[in-house]
Parts: sequence; C-alpha cells; structure tokens
Amino acid sequence: MSPSTIRRIVFCFFAVLCAYSLVRFELNHGLTHFIPSEHEAELVELSLELVQSRLSRRMVLSVGGAPHRDKVAHALGGYLASHPEVAWVETGFHEDRARAFFEIYFDRRFYLASDDPSREIPKFFETDELLRAADQLKTRLVGSPIRGASQTASEDPLGLFERILDRVRQVQLAPTGKNGNFASDDGEHALVFLELTSSPFDSERQKPLLHDLQVEFDRLDALYGGGFVLEQSGVNRISVATERSVRSDIFFVSTVSIIFVCGLFLLVYGSFRQLAIVAMVPAAGFLSALAIALSLPDTLHGITLAFGFVLLGVTIDYPIHLLNHHALRSAQRSVTATVRRIQPSLVLSAATTTLAFLSLALSEFPGLREMGIFAAIGVPVALGFTLYAVPAFLPVEITPSAAQEVLARTFVRIVEGLEAHRGLLVGAGVVLCLVLVLGLPQLRWADDPSNLMNPDPTAFAESERVRERVGGFDSGQFAVGLAPNPQAALSLNEEIHARLEEARLAGEVGGVNSIHAFLWSEERQLENLAAFRQVDQRDTRIDSAFQSRGFRPGAFDAFGNDIDTPSREPLRVEDFENSSLARVLDLLVEMEDGFAVVTHLQEVSSPGSVRARLSDLENAYLIDHEKIVADVYRGYRESTTWMVGLGSAVAFCVLGVRYRNPLRGLLAVLPAAVGTLGVLGLFGLSGHPVNVIGAVSLLVVLGMGVDYGIFCVDSVGKTGGAVSALSSLVISWLTSVFVFGALALSGQPALQSIGLTASVGISLSLLAAPCVVVIARSSLRASGEER
Repeated sequence: MSPSTIRRIVFCFFAVLCAYSLVRFELNHGLTHFIPSEHEAELVELSLELVQSRLSRRMVLSVGGAPHRDKVAHALGGYLASHPEVAWVETGFHEDRARAFFEIYFDRRFYLASDDPSREIPKFFETDELLRAADQLKTRLVGSPIRGASQTASEDPLGLFERILDRVRQVQLAPTGKNGNFASDDGEHALVFLELTSSPFDSERQKPLLHDLQVEFDRLDALYGGGFVLEQSGVNRISVATERSVRSDIFFVSTVSIIFVCGLFLLVYGSFRQLAIVAMVPAAGFLSALAIALSLPDTLHGITLAFGFVLLGVTIDYPIHLLNHHALRSAQRSVTATVRRIQPSLVLSAATTTLAFLSLALSEFPGLREMGIFAAIGVPVALGFTLYAVPAFLPVEITPSAAQEVLARTFVRIVEGLEAHRGLLVGAGVVLCLVLVLGLPQLRWADDPSNLMNPDPTAFAESERVRERVGGFDSGQFAVGLAPNPQAALSLNEEIHARLEEARLAGEVGGVNSIHAFLWSEERQLENLAAFRQVDQRDTRIDSAFQSRGFRPGAFDAFGNDIDTPSREPLRVEDFENSSLARVLDLLVEMEDGFAVVTHLQEVSSPGSVRARLSDLENAYLIDHEKIVADVYRGYRESTTWMVGLGSAVAFCVLGVRYRNPLRGLLAVLPAAVGTLGVLGLFGLSGHPVNVIGAVSLLVVLGMGVDYGIFCVDSVGKTGGAVSALSSLVISWLTSVFVFGALALSGQPALQSIGLTASVGISLSLLAAPCVVVIARSSLRASGEER
C-alpha cells in the first residue's frame, strides 16, 4: 500500500472516530462505579443520592450591617421568589406561612397531638391540665399571628394546633425575631433561605442567578441608604467559584505544557510536522478506546476518560523512539528498516504495558476494570499506528538536529563514565535502598476525597461564617430508614426518631432534624384520634374547667363534634405536594426500589452509641458520608497499589520468558521498579501524602518505566543501539516531565498529585536507564555474547 493511500486512510479514520464519539458521547459520574461489593455499593449510592438530593440545593443569605437589614432581606427574598432558578424562598415565619400551616394542620390537629397517645392524651383532660389550657387559650387569643384565631378557639381549646406549631418551630431553619424574620442568634444578621430549581453544580445556570442576586442586592443597598453586607452559603456559590479557579489553573497548566512541548520538539527536531506525527499516535489510541467504550452497554465513567488522557504520556514514547532512531540512522537504512529494527522492542514494550494495565481487570472495582480495558485497547492501537501509519508520514531521510547529536554524544560519555566508575552504580543502589528503608515506613496515605479539591478559600470562609449564624445541620451525617412505600417509611421513622431523641437527651447528638416534626404514619395518627374518643366525659370536663376561667358554657362543643366526626382524613404525603410546605418532603426521598426517610443530625459526638441504638431496627442506618467515601477511596487506592505490584510481577514474568534470562528480565523491569518504589520512598521522607489519584498515576510510571527498561536491554550489543535508545528516552522523558510537571504547578491537589507522582517517578526511571545499559553490557561480556 502506498504512503499516500495510508495517509488518506488515517485521515478518514480520525474523522470517523471523532464523529462517532461526539454522537455517542455520554459519561457516568457515579462513585458506585468504584465500590467493590453490592452491599457497600447500595449504602454508598444511598449516601450520595441523599447528599446530592434537593437539600444540596439550599442557599442561605445573610444580610448584616445597617439597621434596616430586615427590610433588605425581605425585599431580596421577594425578588428571588419570582426568579426562574429559585424553587422557594423563606425570610421568616410570617402570616402567609402561618396560614399555610393552618390550612394543612388545623383540621387534622387530633391526628398529630401526641407521640404517645395512649399515655399522654388522657392527661390532657386532667383538671390541672385543663385549667392551664384555659389560661393559655386567653393568651393565644391576644397574640396569635393567624387571622380569625378567635373564631377557631372554640374548636381547639386544648391548643393542639399550637402544639404542632411548637414542634415545627424546634426544627425550623433559624430563630425568628419579633417581626417574624429569620435572624442569627445574636440578632445582627437577617437571614434568607431558598432552594434552587437546578443542580448547584450546573454552573451555566448558577452563574446568572448569582449575578442577578448581587445586582439586586446592590440596588437595595443603595435604596435603603447603604452600609449593608451580603454573605452567602451554598454549594452552588462554592462550586462556581472553585470551577472558576480550576479553569484558570487548567488554562495555565495547558498553556505551559503546550509551550514547553512545542518548544522541545522545535529544539530537538526543528519541525512542527514531526510534532504532529508524534501526537497522532496517542490520539489514535485514545479515540479508538473511547469509541469502543462508548459502544458498550455501560456508560463510560468520567474517571476512566480522565485516565485515558493520562495514557497519552505512555503511548507517545512509541513514535518518539521511531522518529529518533530513524533520524540518527536514516543515512544507513530506510524507514522500513528502522521499523524492523525497533519493532521487537516496541511490541514487547506495548505487550508488557498492556498486560500490566489488564491486571486491573482482576480488580473488584468495576471502575478499575474499565480503566484497565480502556488502556488495553488504546496501547495496542497506538503501537499499530506507530508501526504501520507513522512511516507513511516520514520522509525517506531525516537529518539529525544538533540537539539530537548532543544528546547522543552525552549519553556515550555517561555510559562510558559509569563503566569506568562502577562504584557509582553501587552508590546509587545504596542510596535507593536507604530511601526505601527510611521512606516507605513513613509513607502517609490520604483517603479523604475532600483533600482532592481546594475550594475557593474566600467563598468557603464566607460560607462557614453564614453556617455558624444558622447553626444548621451537617448534611454529611444522617440516619436513614429504607422502606417499600411512604407509609412504611414514616412508621420506621417514628422508631428511628424515638431512639435519636434518646441519643439527643444523652448528649450523643446535638440536634435532630426529621420529617417526624411534620408528618406521622396514618397508623400513629389514627391512634391519636382513637385516644381522644376513648376519654370518659370528655366534653363535660372541658366545659367545667373552662367555665371556671370565665368562658361561657357550651363554648367548646365544636371541639367534641370534630373528634366524633373529623372533617378531614389523616395527613398524607400528597397533601404537601404543590403547597408552600412542599420542602418538608425533601426528607422523604424516592429511590429506585422504595423510599428513604432521612434524619439529619447535628454534632454527632458518639457515632458508635447512636449506631448501637439503631442496630436492631431493620433497614435503619447511621451514615457518615465523609467516612463512607473515605473508606471507598482507601479501598480504591489499596486495590490500585496492589494492581501496580501485580502488573510489575506480570511484566517481569513476560520479560523473563522473552529474554530467557532472569537477569535481563530483571534489568528490563528495573527502571519501573526504581520509579514506582523510589517515588513512594521520597514521598515518605518528605512527608508528602499519597492519595488515590497518586496511586493511579503509579500505573503510568510502571508503563513508561518498563518501556525504558526494554529499550535499554534490547539496545545492548547492537551498534549504536544504546545511544539511539537513551537519547530517545531523554526526549520522551522531557516531553512527559513538561506535561506532568506543569500539572504539579496546579493549585488543585488532584492535579498536583498526578504531576508530582508521574514526573518524579518517570525521572527516577530515566536515571536507572544508563545503569541498566552498563549492567547489561557487563552481563553480555561475561557470557561472551557481546557483538
């Protein structure tokens, strides 16, 4: 096949893959893709679904400063209520909200009077309690925020509706001032609560909302005389600010990488054309793996895609070797001859790298298996492009640049110097052993996923200040009950709530926020009604006690009539839908297989004790989201680290069989071993922690280190082979260090981890390469095989 035909096929190949991938592109971001067992996956999926539920869409606005802050907060809430990105807004417990409570609860007051109806409701009708109720009724008639309270007094002499309101107030969003507005504990800040209609991570929708919010506040600040301060707490604001920071970081890193890589290729090869040829190979491998992954039934995970980009650093070695060997030897052989010369090394290098990544397929984590398969597709495709497509783009003869010749001469001197001073090899081995012995025991693992990202510090600090004023509940700690339907969930929640209240009284938790304050099971509600009906001489007792306090006889007959013939059925979930109190249902989450009823907890001081209280309740759990995710990441990191070791063992076995010589096999693996173990030892000595991203980056070090070893071993005994191989490795190393080293400059820990781990590990692998050449040459001389 002619070179022109191959070039046309390559262009069509890229066009088809790009078009197909764009049409099929869809990503999965679920963490359960990285959970080993089904039981753990269910709990983590539940934890994530709850943390990412509508509760994560909440925002809190704090207005401080000038005296009229309540007016500014109320006006700001009124503006936001009509904003398309806002589901609801609450600025306080005002008459409209009280009326909403009245419409839902008043006619059902008999159903929701007591948690323990058989014991507590009969006590309502004891003489002392009735007299106290009569006195309280007089007070309510004067101070009730509800219009028409005097007209409803005859229907609720015992204040059952007030009992429900008191219960709700205990778990409401914030303290209420004299004017009904929400305020901080010190009264210095007016508070506004709102819920978003879309995900807080959808920056394209959150940015306009935050902009509109600031513009309206500035208008109100000027309108009311200035001096007001607006502070915000919400996932959306931190997310938008952090995204802005990360994008700036990535733009900087990408710019630096592109400038350095282009500069390197221009310096070494003097041609951007050769840069394009080299870039074509990893692009072909990546797009091929992407297209196949997008064709499978399961959706491609975002982490796998990111890992695919990292793989570019591994496969870019193949065309660099071909380009460099051809440049240094093109006067003596054709492109085809150069390909034949290095093909065994390239094939062996790609095979060991593929096998190393395929070891991930043995992992218990579906995500790791997917990453291994993705790499196992991309690496062979990149090899095939190097061997069969790249030659069609190369000229018959390439004149080596001055830089290539300098590299070649430098490595001749380095190898000769090491051969003349064997003590340097011994010294290097001793230093490595000391690093491993002293560093590995001190190695620290960081499994908290929150450490992988740095939120914008200004936005985060502001959010924490607002949270302290609210005294809200930590959405990462909650108790949850699972049930097949809403009624079963509410029944289970009643048991959960009773035990959590015991925990609160015992000081094991600081607060409990449960749907129990708003809604009970129908069974419990009907128990309340039955308890009222069973009270002997109910109406007579009320009439006698209230007459003694000045009320007229028969004033409360309507109360008894409502008990005997209720005007409404028990309160149900659907009664909250499409009402101003719909946010109550945020704590009852519909799942794929049923419902989860959630209780958010505050200041859990004794998780073990709380967990023990729930232990005998089936399908009831205490969930600490941060701990669950940290455990998952630890397992992911441990599994990845183990797979790196397994991949190294597989590579050693394959190389031992290929070379029919354990020493050569060991030498071929040596750069990878020095790189992976050395970087861990150095991190241990420096105190730098290793996270899950760093563990995955070790696979890159392993793949590139094995490539270095194979080319070094295969070059020994061939005329000019070691010079071409080592100079190629330096170009490959410089390319990788520029890319990964730029990541290390990022302000985000995840990108830093990839950059530091890969660049340090690859650098250590390169330092081991000349040592491999020297030892391999000595071995050949000793065996009489050197040509």
